[in-house]
Amino acid sequence: MKDIRGIDPQLKGIAKKIPYNRFMILVAKPYQTLALKCTKIPDGVACRRVLLTENGRKLPIDIYEPAAVTDVLPCLLMIHGGAFSYKASVYHKKLACLYAAEVRCRVVFPDYHLLPKYPYPAAYEDCLAALRWIVENAESLRIDQTRIGIAGDSAGGTLAATLCNQITAEALPFPCAQMLVYPAVDATMSTQSMAQYSDTPLWNSRNNRKMWKLYLKKADSVLIRKASPMQNDLPDMIPQTYIETAEYDCLYDEGVLYAERLREAGANVDLNETEGTFHGYDSAIQTQIARTQIAKRITFLKKCFSCEK
Repeated sequence: MKDIRGIDPQLKGIAKKIPYNRFMILVAKPYQTLALKCTKIPDGVACRRVLLTENGRKLPIDIYEPAAVTDVLPCLLMIHGGAFSYKASVYHKKLACLYAAEVRCRVVFPDYHLLPKYPYPAAYEDCLAALRWIVENAESLRIDQTRIGIAGDSAGGTLAATLCNQITAEALPFPCAQMLVYPAVDATMSTQSMAQYSDTPLWNSRNNRKMWKLYLKKADSVLIRKASPMQNDLPDMIPQTYIETAEYDCLYDEGVLYAERLREAGANVDLNETEGTFHGYDSAIQTQIARTQIAKRITFLKKCFSCEK
C-alpha cells in the first residue's frame, strides 16, 4: 500500500512494514520476553502467575486484577495476538492492566504455545485449558462464573472466536461476552480486502498467508474447519459480541462478514469499524485515536459484566 494519506496522522509514527518469517519470530522472542518483564504494572493493579500443565506442556498464566480487592469479580480471558507466533507485546500487558482497573475484573492472560514449533491445535488447547481452569477454580479465584468474557486481538481473536463457537461441544458455561479486535477469522483468505492490502503497515495479506500455512501445517480438512471461525458450525447460543475492524487491514472484510454471520445466527453484535487505522494500530496506546477505541471496548465489557443486564 503505497498511499497512506488516509491513515490518521497520530499513527504515522508506527506505520512501518514488518516482515514475517521464521527468523523474525526467533529474533523477537527474547526481546519480547525482556520487554514484558521490564514493563511496570501500574498502581492499583496487581499481578500473579500460575503454572498449569496441559498435554505435557507447561502453560504460564498471568492474572491481572484490581489491587487489594477480595470481592468476587467478573473475569476476562484475554488471548493476545501475534500471528500465533509472537509472545504478547508490551501494549497487550498495558491493555490487560487497563481492563482490570477500568472494568474491575480479573484478567486471565495465558502465555500459550507458539509457532513454528507448535501448530494447530496447540494454541487452542492451551486457551481451552485456561478457560477450563477458570471455570473449575472460580470459587478460589474469586471469579463470578456467570460473568466470564473471552477476548482476543488478531490471531488471539481467532482463538477467542473458536472457543466461543466450541463452548457447547466442550461442555463449558456460556460466556457473557466475546470481544474480537481485528480478528483473523477466515483461513480461506478470499475477501476483497485480503486481495487489496498486501503491503500495509504492521500486517498484510502476504504475512497472513504465511501465518495460516504455518498454523495449519498438521491439519486435515476437518481440523481446518475447526480452526477457522468463519467455517465453524455456530452454537445455538452466541455471546454478546463486540467486533472491531481497522480500515486499512487485510482482515477488514472478514471482520465485517463475520459480524454479519453472527447477526444472521441471532447474535447481538456491536461492530466498530474504525477509520484511519491499520492492523495493530492500538499499539500506539497513548494516542487519542487508540484511547477512544479502547474506551469503547471498556464500555462494552462493563455492559456485559453488569449485574443489571
